[in-house]
Amino acid sequence: MRGIVHRPSADPKAGLVITHGRSNNMKTPLVRRIAEAASENAVLAVRINFRYADAKGSASRDLSREEDDLLGAVRFLRRQMSSSPIYVAGKSMGARVCARASHDTDVAGVIALGYPLHPMFRPQVRNPPEWPLIVKPALFVQGDQDPFCDLGRMREELPRLRQPHDLVVIPNAGHSFEPKGGKRDTFPEVWDAVLRWLAQIIG
Repeated sequence: MRGIVHRPSADPKAGLVITHGRSNNMKTPLVRRIAEAASENAVLAVRINFRYADAKGSASRDLSREEDDLLGAVRFLRRQMSSSPIYVAGKSMGARVCARASHDTDVAGVIALGYPLHPMFRPQVRNPPEWPLIVKPALFVQGDQDPFCDLGRMREELPRLRQPHDLVVIPNAGHSFEPKGGKRDTFPEVWDAVLRWLAQIIG
């Protein structure tokens, strides 16, 4: 498994592992920019490739191999920091992997960037498989025009979570926060949501 570490200039307040979606890798701009912004805000960040991405393969059916990869990166950060909290962030499928890994004692919380709540344009499909596995505080950042996450359905599902959770909606944005209806960089809006949540939960 490969990853890139982004070290802050000061002592880190927290650690963050950032994972990619099914059809991309750690070089995707959103993943890279999250890691860079985190390190600029006193967070020790590492962005990783799931092993299948380097092997030119495909993700495991139940995402168990990807969960192992993610937890390997969590262990790496824990060796760097003895006591600071570690958060996991994932784009799309990576968010599902983070949900699976939230049971781990070293994971303090989950950041889901474009959570795929249901198949594309099929909000009638119920019972997202990883939803019951989210057992830590969670932030969901969603585009309001994401075909994989109907916001009405998301708001129905959120009360089922047992831990504190927040939903931030990026207006006029798609699944990867690509702008709709006009050219703009949505990343500042996404990062502002992540940074505010981290500041609140870390204290």
